Amino acid sequence: MAPRTTFLATDASVRTDSRGVPYLSVSLVDKTGSVDARMWRLPQELKEGLDGPEYVYVEGNAHEYRGMLQLKIERMRVLGPGEVEEEDYLPATEKDRKTLADELLEVGLSFEDAYLGELFARIVDDEGLWEAFCAAPAAKTMHHARIGGLLEHSVQCMRVAKEIAELYPVNRDLLLFGTIFHDVGKTRELSWGNGGFAYTTVGRLQGHVVLGDRIVAAKVAEIPGFPEDLALQLSHLMLSHQGEKEYGSPEQPKTLEALLVNLIDNLDARTAMFLETTKNVSAGGWSHHENPLRRALHVPEEAADDDGNARADAP
Repeated sequence: MAPRTTFLATDASVRTDSRGVPYLSVSLVDKTGSVDARMWRLPQELKEGLDGPEYVYVEGNAHEYRGMLQLKIERMRVLGPGEVEEEDYLPATEKDRKTLADELLEVGLSFEDAYLGELFARIVDDEGLWEAFCAAPAAKTMHHARIGGLLEHSVQCMRVAKEIAELYPVNRDLLLFGTIFHDVGKTRELSWGNGGFAYTTVGRLQGHVVLGDRIVAAKVAEIPGFPEDLALQLSHLMLSHQGEKEYGSPEQPKTLEALLVNLIDNLDARTAMFLETTKNVSAGGWSHHENPLRRALHVPEEAADDDGNARADAP
């Protein structure tokens, strides 16, 4: 008998194979992550695919296809709201969020600039904001799309920034603050709950870049005597961290710290996209090309560890 379990089904679409036979392509998600799945011999109710994300009961078998783990579905049934506990299907970081948060707090305490230290403290002391920052995904689907993903991404960016600050003539505290909080607007751009991640109304209308700048500016306004030039540099860093206007930045980075925040953000995001896309790819295999990097990705044979796994988990 084929193994049976339940998932949140996303990105479902009906396609045709090389023989012209229709099949369902779908991602099956639970707390551990996602797996690509295919289903042939579609019943009538699935011939048009799914209307959106749905909880499903699945029977099928996992196999390797062109070096990538894939599930062949034999049977699938859409579940009703009362048949599932939605929180069981939200991907979540496997890392300890308290440990990650403590690492950021330690860096904040190391700031030599009294104003940036006070700004850091006011963000952390805002219980609602800090709780959201430690729980939010970093994106809906692109990278770190999991509970605690924003915290993971911020810590990784901060770690890179600490090394870079030793190599270039930068304002260390400004660079570290920027790498930690450049995406703080995602606490309001995204919602997490109800079995999935979604954009809020304010997130759709304003986006995390503008929202993040406003969050930081509001905290700056609470601090007496905060230097005007430092506030301007902070605002520019927040508004330009996406790098290009077509990616949502009102301005391109025009200070060294803003440029480095953009590059570090992009470095960690794209690395995460690669690692997440190739998680189920065998050593020597290729991913499919339908991923955030929009290309088939290769895991070389030498990337395998001693146990034959494709790669170790990202740090």
